[in-house]
Amino acid sequence: MAEVNVVEKQKRVRCSDEQFLEAIFSSKTYAEIAHKTGQKVATTMARFARTKAALAKKGMELPAMERAKPAKTVDNVEAMAEVVRRLKAHANG
Repeated sequence: MAEVNVVEKQKRVRCSDEQFLEAIFSSKTYAEIAHKTGQKVATTMARFARTKAALAKKGMELPAMERAKPAKTVDNVEAMAEVVRRLKAHANG
């Protein structure tokens, strides 16, 4: 019997413009804003772009945001080398 992955639909999180702007001015990354507002990072980035464009028409600027850098905890080159060694051993064995 085939296994079926069921994805639960998340509820829409509403955040006022005031809350959103407060989160922007107290954050450095989109992830921080998303955490403070309860929204997804992709939603936050899109809303930030729309808000920035709208305020630019009024001559106002928002602070620049950074994307959170992924934390590298594993040496990728060594991990790939181990996979190659395993595959070569399997092919020759």
